[in-house]
Amino acid sequence: MTGVRANGSVSAGQKECPFCAETIKAAAIKCRYCGSDLLPPTDEHDAPDVRGEGDAPQETEAQADAEPPAEVEGESATAERAGFVERWLGDGSRTLTAVLGVLVLVAGGVLWLAVDRASKDDVAPNGELTAAGSRAAIMEHSVGLTQTVMSYQAASAEKDIAAAKKLMTPQMQKDYEKTLPGEDKRKEQADLGIKVDAEVAPLSEEGAKAAEEGKACIDEDCAASIISATEDTASVLLFVNQSATAPKTKNTVVSPTWEVLTLVKDDGGWLISEMKAAS
Repeated sequence: MTGVRANGSVSAGQKECPFCAETIKAAAIKCRYCGSDLLPPTDEHDAPDVRGEGDAPQETEAQADAEPPAEVEGESATAERAGFVERWLGDGSRTLTAVLGVLVLVAGGVLWLAVDRASKDDVAPNGELTAAGSRAAIMEHSVGLTQTVMSYQAASAEKDIAAAKKLMTPQMQKDYEKTLPGEDKRKEQADLGIKVDAEVAPLSEEGAKAAEEGKACIDEDCAASIISATEDTASVLLFVNQSATAPKTKNTVVSPTWEVLTLVKDDGGWLISEMKAAS
C-alpha cells in the first residue's frame, strides 16, 4: 500500500479505495488497482449521526423560540375579532333585530315587485285594462248603476231621484234633472201608481225565462260589453229593457234601448259622467 504515513494516515491529496483499501488519488473516480467506480469527492464531509437509535430529534433553540410567538399571535387575532364581535353584538338582541329588519325589507321588496309586475301585466301599453277580472268587475258595476238610474217609482220619486244622483258626477246630475217630470207631473204619476223598471237584458234563454219572473240577469249573462276601459275611465254598452206600468190603468209600455254609459273613477269607486242612447 503506497502513500501511507508512518502513523497509518493517508497523506494529503490521497484517499483509500473503499473496495481494495489501496491508496489512490483523492480526485480519482475509478480505482486503478481494482477498477471499481468511485463517487466524486465532496468538499464537505457528512457529519456522523451520533444519536442513538432511541433518541428523538431535539428542537433547536431557534425553533423553540419561534413557535410560541406564532401561537400567541393567532390567539391575539382571535381574541381581537371576538372582542369586536362582542362589542358590536352586545347581548345578541341587536343581531336578532338586524336579521328581522333585513327579512322585513326583503319581503316588502318582493311583495312590491310582485304587485308592480301584476299591475303592469293588467294594463296594455296604451293604458287599456286587459285583465279579465278587472273588466268583468266594471261591467258588473255598470249594470247596477244603469238599473238604479233608469228605474223610477212615482210614489217614492224623491227617494229614487236622490239615490240616482249619488251615482253621478255633478254635471251628470244636472243633465239628469232635465229628464225628470215636474212636480205637478210627478203628483199625477203618483196618483196613477206609475212605476218604471229598468233591467239589463239577459243573454241566455235561462236568463230570459228568469227575467219573465222578475229576476235580474247575473254577471256574465248580462248584455253588457266594455267599449274601452282604463284605470280611471270606462265606456260600457248595455242593452236595457225599460218598462213603465200604471196599475190603475192596467197599461204597460216596454221600451228596449241600447245605452252607452261613461264612468269615471272617484275616490276608489265609479260614477256616471254621461249616459246616452246608442245611435
